[in-house]
Amino acid sequence: MNNEASRASPNPTASAAMARHVAAIQRVVVDHDYAYHSDRLLEQKLRYMAENCSMVLDVGQSSRDLFSLFERQKIETVDIIQRIPPADIIDDICAPSRLERGRYDGIVCLSVLEHVYDPFAAINEIHHLLQPGGYLLLHLPFIFRYHAPPNLEFTDCYRFSRDGLAWLLRDFRDVRLYSIRGPYSSAFNLHRFWKKSIEKRFGSRPARWLDRIGLRLFRRSTSELQVSGYYAWARK
Repeated sequence: MNNEASRASPNPTASAAMARHVAAIQRVVVDHDYAYHSDRLLEQKLRYMAENCSMVLDVGQSSRDLFSLFERQKIETVDIIQRIPPADIIDDICAPSRLERGRYDGIVCLSVLEHVYDPFAAINEIHHLLQPGGYLLLHLPFIFRYHAPPNLEFTDCYRFSRDGLAWLLRDFRDVRLYSIRGPYSSAFNLHRFWKKSIEKRFGSRPARWLDRIGLRLFRRSTSELQVSGYYAWARK
């Protein structure tokens, strides 16, 4: 077989890699029950951690609005720069040098990994920081606007679909993704006014109405995967 024909023949290594990716996707459960109740879901998961975990790490102080659920001695915060309020630990979640591996049985990381330079390194470090059986609560956007400031105090680098999140969390078990919004409300949410004005004033009703009307008109079979983002709940 000449070299050109050999390169065009089936490649077992590539096929095996793709099979691993598909297997990671197939083992993930996607739950749409909280698509219009993400605030309720967030409080439920954080309350569960507060009641069942002995030490929780909050990456980027991302659950700051619900810190009151936790006893202060049961939660630590980490950030890459010092902000107000100050984090307990200043470190780089992609390559931490001050965080203790295996210290935490709960980690919260909400709307952070789209901003880091290497989310795959970050999730690998989060896996090391968790104790066996520990819980991870993650949020990442999918269909969402660019939202880094002009001075690049922080950057905005990545978006994740169901398939990308499945691969990102391939070393975790019991992975469950909770979709946020639907295909048509996600498109409206690309505009800042939607969340800041419409949803703030009227709650989830306009988003649910948009998606119901849109799905009835256009009947898209994969619409449940066209969402603004996902919460993920997983265990080490």
